Amino acid sequence: MIGSYLKYLWRRKSEYGIHSPFVYEFMRKVLNDSGSNRDYDTIYRIARLIDKRKHINYSLRKQSRLLYRMVRYFEPDSVVSFGHMSALNATSMALGHMQTKVYLEQSENFLEVLNSMGVVNVNLIQPEEFDSGRFRRLNTGFIFFSRSSFEDDTWDYLADCLNYKTADSVFVFEGIHHNKAMEDAWEEIKGNEDVSVTFDLYCIGMVFFREGIEKQDFVLKY
Repeated sequence: MIGSYLKYLWRRKSEYGIHSPFVYEFMRKVLNDSGSNRDYDTIYRIARLIDKRKHINYSLRKQSRLLYRMVRYFEPDSVVSFGHMSALNATSMALGHMQTKVYLEQSENFLEVLNSMGVVNVNLIQPEEFDSGRFRRLNTGFIFFSRSSFEDDTWDYLADCLNYKTADSVFVFEGIHHNKAMEDAWEEIKGNEDVSVTFDLYCIGMVFFREGIEKQDFVLKY
């Protein structure tokens, strides 16, 4: 998707071209926070152990640090992930705010390794559990749709998430420019009448439902 990336480079804006206080603050404290953090080393170590990889490339490291800072910034009560989530992303969001409960679809062994490494705020969830109205009401503050969720049945849960979202909810979509189908899905999401603000960071898209904000779609430099 070279054409999509070139289009992104042409349209993206830095914090100095943003006039919205909400967006400017997010860029300053999350996107442009390039400081070191000892949690990053822990994240990489756990990811190598679980995913059996010796090397984590730059783009994956960059995205994992971004997810860590997002959770640290918003401090949601819970994060619910649909689709396969890598150990890298799961650990990043869990360590971002240790009081946040992270719910994801993975194996018992995956959870045991995380627990043995001190990551104890991750919980396994089965799709049928999300059908519980009580669970959905309590856990739509921060929803993560992995790239694989575009290709399987978990994508169908988007409508349910929208029904239970609040003004403070944050929906994150991985790989919005991975292929044409995902770009079309992203355009459809942006057009939803309940969406107030969207961020296109190329590697991921973010959707907000804040009240009292004029509907805008931002392409942000990252």
